[in-house]
Amino acid sequence: MPSDAMMLLVALAMFGLMALGVPIFIAIGMSAFTGLALMFGPTQGMADFTSFLWQSLNTFELVTIPLFVLAAMLIQEAAVGDELFDFAKACIGRLPNGLGVAVILTCAIFAGITGSSPVTAVTVGLIALPVLAREGYPDRLRGVLVSAGGTLGILLPPSLPLIIYGVLTQTSIGSLFMATVVPGLLLALLFSLYVMVVARPRVPAPRYTRAERMRVLRRGLPVAVLPVFIITSIYFGLVTPTETGAVACAYVLALGLLRRRLDLRKIARAGRAAALTSSMLLLIFGTGSVFARFSAILQLPQHIAAAVAGMPGGSLAVFTAMVLADLLLGTVLESGAMTILTIPIFFPIARAIGLDPVQFGVMIAVNMEIAQIHPPAGLNLVTVSSVSGIPITRMMLGILPFIAIELVMVYLLYFFPSLTLFLPHHMVMR
Repeated sequence: MPSDAMMLLVALAMFGLMALGVPIFIAIGMSAFTGLALMFGPTQGMADFTSFLWQSLNTFELVTIPLFVLAAMLIQEAAVGDELFDFAKACIGRLPNGLGVAVILTCAIFAGITGSSPVTAVTVGLIALPVLAREGYPDRLRGVLVSAGGTLGILLPPSLPLIIYGVLTQTSIGSLFMATVVPGLLLALLFSLYVMVVARPRVPAPRYTRAERMRVLRRGLPVAVLPVFIITSIYFGLVTPTETGAVACAYVLALGLLRRRLDLRKIARAGRAAALTSSMLLLIFGTGSVFARFSAILQLPQHIAAAVAGMPGGSLAVFTAMVLADLLLGTVLESGAMTILTIPIFFPIARAIGLDPVQFGVMIAVNMEIAQIHPPAGLNLVTVSSVSGIPITRMMLGILPFIAIELVMVYLLYFFPSLTLFLPHHMVMR
């Protein structure tokens, strides 16, 4: 069978299985095995499949994923989200639509602990959505605020998709984490400015007395400083990203025990949830890596890179094509699966048009943010709708300005590489 026909058959089989509701890692794994079996025969195909799967998972940097997932689950069990939200409200003060801005700030802080967009949206949404409704925010605006703010979980460190990207492309995970800081904070600022200046209705923020503000800040500060510690410790070379995950787990565990928010039952429940989530992510990563090896054997990335390098319109047109492809795939794939399936193809193309690996990783992360809130089936929209009861149709128009802001950010990173490369180039230990 010609290589092009074989790749098309396997890809159609994979997406067909996903459409039937088969778990993503099974759909990817079965398709990859089918391709290897068609190429080398069933026996050799199975041997290659298991060998490639073991090689992809036998990577030390992947330890970072279960560590940060465990830290996120401990945070959820400790129920400190309300303290974070109160902390953000006290920091924002009396700004126009200050409660909405507080949602964005809370998402940014929580994203710096969890590294996951859906986890950020669910945790902040369960706390913030009832408060927003009580203060007079309409459904379309409060659902959009949580959905858009939750996307910061993909961008701000520790970003789980960027960990996968770093392993796949052999790019420094510490450099990738540092490269997200400026774009992540800038994106949170742009979201906040939109909420303050443009979003309607203009709902006044709740007032705090000086004593109330100081009390709330003292309670929320120990949690809010954790993302700052993660960023600064990596920047100054005090710990590696993997070690930071272990320290984050220890910090959250100690904080929860000291505040009597955690006990053995909650810790065990967090560990079980972290094990299930990490296993799912690693299985997707492993089977996706096998699929990438299969496509590499067919030299698909090289063929595509050679084809698009000569496209009319130059590198900007090529990059725009990748942006559009991610937007389409993001409506049916979650960010981890999309990273695994697209990066082996897109990365050689990015290198061919002169993009830095760190710069491209952050650009892809922002693009995945857009996919998470892209109507009609963006994962964050679906997640927020499920926990709040707000129909997705009510959020579709309201989410468009946030998508536009993120698209602007993608092209800012394209035209101004220093936004991503300044901090990594000045790190103590890369």
